[in-house]
Amino acid sequence: MTTQMDAYSGSASPPAPPSTPWAIYANIVWNVLVIAGSVWLSVYIFRLQEFGRLGDPVQYFIGAVALIPAVVAAYGSVMLWMRKPAGRYASMGLNYVGLVLSIVTMLSLWGLWDSFEHITDGILRFGWVTLGFAAAYGISWLAGRAPEGSSMGATLQNVALAVGGLTLVVILWFSGILDGISHALGTYTQLSTWLATIAAVVFGVLAWQMLNLDYYFGESPFEREAWQGWLMLSPNIIGFTIFFAGPLLLSFYLSFTDSSVGQVPNVIAFQNYAEILSLQIVPVAGAENAQGALGFEFDVLREFSWFGTEYVLGAKDTLFWRSLGNTIAFCLMLVPLSTIPAIILALILNSDLPGMPFFRAVYFLPSVAAVVGTALIWRWLYDPTIGFINYTIDNLTGWMVTAGLIEETPNIFWLTDPGVVLIAIVLLASWQLVGFNTVLFLAGLQGIPKTLYEAAQIDGANAWRRFWNVTLPLLAPTTFFVVITTVIQGLQVFNEPYTLFPSRPIPINATTSVYYLYQRGFFQFQFGYASAVAWLLFLVIFVITFIQFRVQNADND
Repeated sequence: MTTQMDAYSGSASPPAPPSTPWAIYANIVWNVLVIAGSVWLSVYIFRLQEFGRLGDPVQYFIGAVALIPAVVAAYGSVMLWMRKPAGRYASMGLNYVGLVLSIVTMLSLWGLWDSFEHITDGILRFGWVTLGFAAAYGISWLAGRAPEGSSMGATLQNVALAVGGLTLVVILWFSGILDGISHALGTYTQLSTWLATIAAVVFGVLAWQMLNLDYYFGESPFEREAWQGWLMLSPNIIGFTIFFAGPLLLSFYLSFTDSSVGQVPNVIAFQNYAEILSLQIVPVAGAENAQGALGFEFDVLREFSWFGTEYVLGAKDTLFWRSLGNTIAFCLMLVPLSTIPAIILALILNSDLPGMPFFRAVYFLPSVAAVVGTALIWRWLYDPTIGFINYTIDNLTGWMVTAGLIEETPNIFWLTDPGVVLIAIVLLASWQLVGFNTVLFLAGLQGIPKTLYEAAQIDGANAWRRFWNVTLPLLAPTTFFVVITTVIQGLQVFNEPYTLFPSRPIPINATTSVYYLYQRGFFQFQFGYASAVAWLLFLVIFVITFIQFRVQNADND
């Protein structure tokens, strides 16, 4: 038997290594240009006298971020020169991001973003044309019902594509697509448009070439699935980075500044946090009143008695603490009012009564309804004179007046009485959440095996025992999730108080933490202070959620 060494001896020679593809050399050269452009942009940002009126820290941060392409390009070039797969993946990622940014820049230079208004106007003027998409969908649906492999199905599918394509062409025609193309071509008198277009073409070609070099780098199926997964996630990652992570970091920076409208923010360290959290507890004895016992800049937050001594609790920002107290009280009322009815409704909807799918949709409607529209309806319901809620209370308590138990029926001022306004918000919010929580509980109930109920019934357990000993324990994970999400939504409540009270400012007892930071940021234009309030609220939500998870894990152990 000949060995592999014998096969290579004599006239036989080992296979030659594959030649290096031209795309690798081209990508290395392009990476050098990217490094030069990235370094130039970073230096340019660092040398700017003023950068968006956001202060030097933001300028330095953006300048450092501008160096990231240079770092990735340098790493990718070295790895490509060493024929390492990491160089291919780094170059693919860099080319893909560069392609996206180049296309966005090119479309902006074409004036596409400014043309959306003309496009929508054209669609609205000829809205009947959009019926072509409905017709195309109907024809495609018929094609799917045709016998498999039949010529009729293929013909109908082609007709559907033709109708949809023709509809798109007609819509673009009515939207002034020819004028848009003419304007886009006219922008090529500018050097910036040519540079953006060339960059998009080069990034696209190199990305495609590196994509097809899987054979050269010996890519495994697992590696292919990995980068394809990241590619599918990239739109969300890019959007998250630009529209969420970026503003989040900016707000964190602003929380340490005195940022306000029309001025460059100055870093003041923890001064905002110190002013928000500053509290003082002193005895009232010896002072003319509670306010006189407090120090400078402190206002009365609450008076209380401790072992016969009167004390006063003061704060520099009393409205923050009151809004935080309103938010916590809101959550304490919201959780039972949106959870207990949801469990009851889920138990009813889980039965075999007729019409259950209809009622499931009806109960879920408040969760998808617009808050502004529902708030307008509830504002009418809360009207003390013509509101349906007070009308119902009058009818229910009328017999008590007749019997002499009470002198007159109560006339509740839901949106003006300081002791009731928070309850009014809770009723609206719980009404909106009950349907969503019902769906979650219903999914949890349908996951409980029916054999457990049958076994409990055989053991003689009545309906209450089956609910208490079977349903509730097995529904604990769902209940925990519902409580967690309800608490988080309750701590972030803003839409309900904002839309329910048309006048500004809203009552103090209805001011929640999120509404308070909105008021400080967009009414008083204290962006730094509002950012500090936002991060403190985030800390409160994090701590409460962490405690709930710890309690849940302790119960499971």
